[in-house]
Amino acid sequence: MADIPFSLRFPSTSRAVRSALAETCTRLKAGESGADTVGQVEIVLAEVLNNVVEHALCHEEEGEITLSVHHDDEGWRFEISDDGVAMPGGIVPHPPLPGTNSPLQDLPEGGFGWAIVNMLAHDLSYRRKAGRNHLSFVIADLG
Repeated sequence: MADIPFSLRFPSTSRAVRSALAETCTRLKAGESGADTVGQVEIVLAEVLNNVVEHALCHEEEGEITLSVHHDDEGWRFEISDDGVAMPGGIVPHPPLPGTNSPLQDLPEGGFGWAIVNMLAHDLSYRRKAGRNHLSFVIADLG
């Protein structure tokens, strides 16, 4: 697989997250992943990385995020680390999806992110070590 494994290190800004997402998707496509896999990776990474910027590193002017990617028999393995504040409770959130039996205009604007991450990724793991957050997960390679 071309350019796999790889690691990216980038500042905790929305612009840098967009660039990291674009580069990751380009490398996965070059690694012969199909559009469905790349789409799932993009959704999960966008949610996770934006949460790092908006929550873990929101008070840091010069926060840094590291993204490591490799491929194995289970699919694409990702590890994201940052030096921001710890996740609340020290665990990965596992919220249910908001109910959809309400009229569309009554659905909440937010609250779907971690539920979607939990639906698309597996082997979600979080730990805090030496002042850094480490989140890892796997997304199956659908071909």
